[in-house]
Parts: sequence; C-alpha cells; structure tokens
Amino acid sequence: MRTFSGQLLRAQRARCGLSAAQLASQVGKSVWSVWSWEQGRAQPPIPVADAVADALGVPLDALLADNRQAVSV
Repeated sequence: MRTFSGQLLRAQRARCGLSAAQLASQVGKSVWSVWSWEQGRAQPPIPVADAVADALGVPLDALLADNRQAVSV
C-alpha cells in the first residue's frame, strides 16, 4: 500500500527551495500542518496532498512511499 511520505515531502520541498511556511501559504494550510506531515504525525487529505504536489511541481506519486512489508510463508 502506498501512503503519503513525510520524508519525501521534506526532500521535495528542500529540492524546490521552499520553507515550510512558504509551502503552507501556497496550499492554504498552517506551517504546523506541514511540519506534522513531514514528521509523519498526520497525513493530509487527498485534495490537500494533491495541492502540495502541485505547489512543488511534482506528481502526487512523488510524495507516496510503498510501505508494504514482506510477508514470509
């Protein structure tokens, strides 16, 4: 299952040269929200995650990580 990744968000935001406050302003959310997403304490709703991806100039897929765990038999 793929889920929103705070680590990928932080990396993409840094790549774009945006501060958390700048990104928050662009998507109409608080800087605390951005920090919570980056720390993995919260996940943005899909429409917000899509807006974040747009603000960073990347597809939403670039902010998703595969968190499946190997299943041994």
